[in-house]
Amino acid sequence: MGSARPTGPAGPVRPAASAGSAAVPGDGRVALALACALTVPVAVVLWRSAYGPLAALPALGPLWLGWRGLRLCHPERAARQAAVQALAQAVHIKDRYTRGHGERVGLAAVMIARELGMDEERTETLRCAGVLHDVGKLGVPARLLRKAGPLTPAERRVMEQHPEHGAEIVRGLDFLGEARAAVLHHHERMDGTGYPRGLAGEEIPEVARIVAVADAFDAMTSTRCYRPGRPVAAALEELERCAGTQFDPRMVAALTRALRRHGWPFGDAEARQQPAAGSAAVQRSAADPAALGGGDPAARTSPAARPGLAAGDDLAAGARSGGGVAV
Repeated sequence: MGSARPTGPAGPVRPAASAGSAAVPGDGRVALALACALTVPVAVVLWRSAYGPLAALPALGPLWLGWRGLRLCHPERAARQAAVQALAQAVHIKDRYTRGHGERVGLAAVMIARELGMDEERTETLRCAGVLHDVGKLGVPARLLRKAGPLTPAERRVMEQHPEHGAEIVRGLDFLGEARAAVLHHHERMDGTGYPRGLAGEEIPEVARIVAVADAFDAMTSTRCYRPGRPVAAALEELERCAGTQFDPRMVAALTRALRRHGWPFGDAEARQQPAAGSAAVQRSAADPAALGGGDPAARTSPAARPGLAAGDDLAAGARSGGGVAV
């Protein structure tokens, strides 16, 4: 889908300027804080001493060292930003229908994290997790990603390998921290019927539970080659319906509160984009109303392939027969 630019919600939540942009590394902040804590009292004492204001100048040394250490972090930050952005761009190139999806998932994950009171460092980790959650689709044949019709059981098994492909791709990127767990586990379900490990409840890493909700929300509200998007309100209703079985209720509630407070910068206009008349998605929808569900091509299997999953988005990768959000 098109890469519309957000106008920005009314409030403190804003889309990040670039993929992978990170907060100042923790070690640099600590060094600068310690330098300031040591410098200020000493400088004040020396300033008021018999030696006069010039005596305070040597005390500025620790502050300068802290500032210099902070600046030395910037090349590393730039390299991290470039790595995340390059991976995200590679996914966009392979599957043009999901262009911008990772950035929007990152924004929704940030909204959830802030609603839960997480600090900025962890919030930034979640944004990176959202941006890169589908990086494993680089290992999935493009014909499956772009297929307009239902996937066969064999094709779905191939599609469901993308979290493990993604985990392998980001394994050596230590700076991603918890984000790597989100890449691997964002298709797990609270009831234990997800993939790739079949984790349940609190066994699923918290970051993965957040990204799962963010991913489902954007998938449902985005138009894909095989179905049109849903309005924001309808997507939230579906998330609430599936809370407890597929999604963590706490994360669903946090996203709902954040959207009510700040709104969604992409609005419903993008969700209501309809495919051109005569397109494969419209033809499938006319023949099969269930074709409107599902976002991740893994969700586009026949009802017999995986009973118990409902229409919806891109996350659960099951049939659209009435038991969860098919992502």
